[in-house]
Amino acid sequence: MECNHEMLQLFLDRELEPEQAKELKKHLARCRECRQELSRLKLMWLELEQEEELDLPPELPFLRQQAITAARTLSQMSAGEFSYWQSQKLAWEPVTTAITLIPGTRTLSRAARAIGSRIPSALEVVGKKGLKLVFRGRS
Repeated sequence: MECNHEMLQLFLDRELEPEQAKELKKHLARCRECRQELSRLKLMWLELEQEEELDLPPELPFLRQQAITAARTLSQMSAGEFSYWQSQKLAWEPVTTAITLIPGTRTLSRAARAIGSRIPSALEVVGKKGLKLVFRGRS
């Protein structure tokens, strides 16, 4: 029998025929690599079976209440009260939330603010030099 890692998984899942399982056991007795792979698979399944307790973020109850309040408010509004801009805000809200979760967006935001704060002074310098060039050409 040749090494077959798929059969190891089937063996662990007890999906092999008794004859195939017997052959695989003989192969495992001779093949160190397959024994190691079987051990790795067993360890992986043991880790997956262990239940880990997740720590819930402290702001979760607040977010939950906020969502419930927003849903109640929306359900009480009639279709006529719903403006175009409110519908656009609702449509884009998931997108803007997702964008904040993209790694590096805070860095980009800070860079944009830093660049944006320097633009007026840069335009002022360029504007003064531009005016000097314009008036030089006229005299």
